[in-house]
Parts: sequence; C-alpha cells; structure tokens
Amino acid sequence: MPAKMKWTKRLAAEAAKCRVWKRYVDEEWIIVGIALWYQATSWTTPRRVAVIRKAKIVQEDQACLLLDTDWQYEAMVTLLDWEATDLWRFYNQRCRMENYIKEAKRGFAMDTIATGSFEANETDLLVKLLAYNLYERFKRDCCEPVHSGYTIARFRLEFFHCAATLVSDCRTTVLKLTKEFANRYTWKRMECRIAQLE
Repeated sequence: MPAKMKWTKRLAAEAAKCRVWKRYVDEEWIIVGIALWYQATSWTTPRRVAVIRKAKIVQEDQACLLLDTDWQYEAMVTLLDWEATDLWRFYNQRCRMENYIKEAKRGFAMDTIATGSFEANETDLLVKLLAYNLYERFKRDCCEPVHSGYTIARFRLEFFHCAATLVSDCRTTVLKLTKEFANRYTWKRMECRIAQLE
C-alpha cells in the first residue's frame, strides 16, 4: 500500500534530476508523475517512491508556460509496481476516508471518553454516530449542493452563530432570525426541504 511522505529538499533535488514525467490532464489540473528509487536518511535500503506534481489550468485554449513555483508536489513510498498517477489516485480515494474519520473526531468528539462506565460510553458513542449520520443525510437531502463539503464546524459558523429570537404564541414556537443574517434565504430553503421530508 502507498504511504504519504514528507516533501523534503533532498527528495525535491532527486525529483528535479528526473526528465521524463508521465502527463495526465484533468478538467482543472495538469498532473504529471514519475517513479524513482530513493533512500531517506532513516532508511537502510532504497525504496520505490512515486512523485506527483500538479498545477492548476489557468488558460484552457492557449498554451501556458508553467514555472517551478506553479507546481504542487506530493510523494508516496510504495511496494506496488504501478504508474505514479495510478498510485496517487488510489491513495486519494483512501484518503477521503481519513477525512471522514477526522470530521467524526473534531466535529462530533467521537474520540473522547465521557465517563468511566463502559455502557455509558457506548451510548455516548452511538449518539455521536447517529448525529454524524443525520448531519451527512441532512446535507444530502436538505442543503444546497455548495454545502455538501461543509464540516459541522463550518456549518455551525455560517448557520447557527447568528442572532435570533425564539417566540412562543398559541402553542406555536417560531425562530425569528435577524434580518442581517447573510444565509437567511438559504436557511428558509432548508426549512422547506425539511418540511417536505415529514
């Protein structure tokens, strides 16, 4: 399995010696890759390292000269005999799962142990897992497409951290948002979609 490496000056110097990079053009990126044998200072033997560099496409219809400062570099050490771009894609698919785990830990505190009781901790974890899944389903079914990548922290910042008044009248409770709330109309559209789910 490939593993991400730290991009060091020594590794950059080795990659700079390489002349033949395999090129792949995505919709928004120019991606080139190469595989080389490299021995880090802590390694006893050289290992196969896949190096990817990518640059954002600026002009679609015209040729554009890319400077060294335009490239973003990534390196992965691997035992697999794959092309560098295939290794990079494979790693990034797996990497998305790491982002989900990070969101569960940072956004929903799934890595914290609440009490000394096993049963209480199990219940606490299940409630957090339910909250995480409900939030992901809420984004998919009720939010705008632009919000699909929002973490819970960003969602809280943009939608929950705003001034509002909770008004009760004739067995009805209404949340009145301030008129200066920037996402007021987006919030209203979310409310309508939630009502349609019932």
